[in-house]
Amino acid sequence: MTFRTDSAEPGRDDYDLARLLVWERSLAKYDADPEAELERRVHKLFTEDEHRRALDYLAASEQDTDRLAAIEAGLGGDTTSDAAWLVGQLRTAWARLDELRDRIDNSGTLIDLHYMAEGIDYVRGSRRRHELKDTVR
Repeated sequence: MTFRTDSAEPGRDDYDLARLLVWERSLAKYDADPEAELERRVHKLFTEDEHRRALDYLAASEQDTDRLAAIEAGLGGDTTSDAAWLVGQLRTAWARLDELRDRIDNSGTLIDLHYMAEGIDYVRGSRRRHELKDTVR
């Protein structure tokens, strides 16, 4: 199966493409064969470039904890340097961002989730990392 040759909606930014991909992924899971259904949906809606852009956008929002752990290991026992302080601040920021994203994902319909998620360029529902890696390429 091939991707579209021209865009269904030209001019969509990466955020919109990622939102559409996550939405299509959530709809495909109700099919008898979710992987085949997702592939059909993706190839029907996206050009190859749009699909790559959406996947790259979602992947960029993942925290690189392995790299941060390597930086910490390189610091050894030093807890007073600027680098150690920055690592601690980044860990705190990531924890708070995770909490915010969890609250967005678990919120009810009393708030405008799209507006709130857009404020931090977060694609609601994209925290399901195992699904991100299994998305059709």
